[in-house]
Amino acid sequence: NTPECEKYACCPLPPYLEDSGCVIEEDDNAGRPLRDVCFHLLKLYSDRHYELDQLLDPRSVTSDPLDYRLSWHLWEVLRALNYTHLFRQGQGVLNASYAAQLESEGLWEWAVFVLLHEPDTQ
Repeated sequence: NTPECEKYACCPLPPYLEDSGCVIEEDDNAGRPLRDVCFHLLKLYSDRHYELDQLLDPRSVTSDPLDYRLSWHLWEVLRALNYTHLFRQGQGVLNASYAAQLESEGLWEWAVFVLLHEPDTQ
């Protein structure tokens, strides 16, 4: 019950921003502040229909916005737990981005494996 100007704790920032103090980092695309992936997982636990695009944003884990490793693996775990409310476009971005990342590292066999998880066969 404290006013907005009297915050008593820092926002749950991603690990790479933890030492920066109580700074609110804004997401350029949607105007939402960045939060730690653990915060998003707790929100998903309390609200089964919580937006998955915030949770799977690579910047909730790492400072590299093109590093989709954890995001893709986390999405596969969530799918196995019957969380299916990520739009097809979001699924496609995860699959294509992680496959491109793997291919750029010379791991094209794993990139093919990732692309086999694409729901839209076209």
